[in-house]
Amino acid sequence: MRARRPLIFILLLSVAALTGACAEQGREPDQPGNGKSKSTSPPLTWDGKEDVEEAMQRAARALNTVESESAFREDSGTTTLAKGLSRTFKTQSQKPYTFDISCQTPSAHTLTLTLMRGDAANEWDVECGDREADQFNIPAGTPFTARTTPAGGQAEGIISWRLNTIGAEDVQDCTDDITGCES
Repeated sequence: MRARRPLIFILLLSVAALTGACAEQGREPDQPGNGKSKSTSPPLTWDGKEDVEEAMQRAARALNTVESESAFREDSGTTTLAKGLSRTFKTQSQKPYTFDISCQTPSAHTLTLTLMRGDAANEWDVECGDREADQFNIPAGTPFTARTTPAGGQAEGIISWRLNTIGAEDVQDCTDDITGCES
């Protein structure tokens, strides 16, 4: 009988350790997933305010990844995928600008961003859910318009954007993504 006591004690300690590990993960033992574990991937549908808030946080992180240290935020905003984006920006500074955009949706989606200034226009595909926002260089000068087609209906998703001035030394690749720099 004495040999069983240490075995029972070890068994009880093992059960306690497993229960504690499951509690640390936020779920009950023998109930994997329990529906509330944190995931780095977006849910397939948005069930409420919490999912939208998480999407906005992901969009902010994506925008932060491309923002340079010399950037000065001139404007920013968020709209829904259903409404789309149609906004004209004044570029009165003498410094160049970046227009940064991030799209977050509960499922795979690509939107088309059109940048326009005067008679010049250029279209770009923006993949929703990217961890790094798309960044476009805009030289100072006359106003420009950024537009995405509204998805309409019950389309779930958000579009977040920022307009920053930056130092001339921070302009990378093409200096004007509206007119293009292909040669």
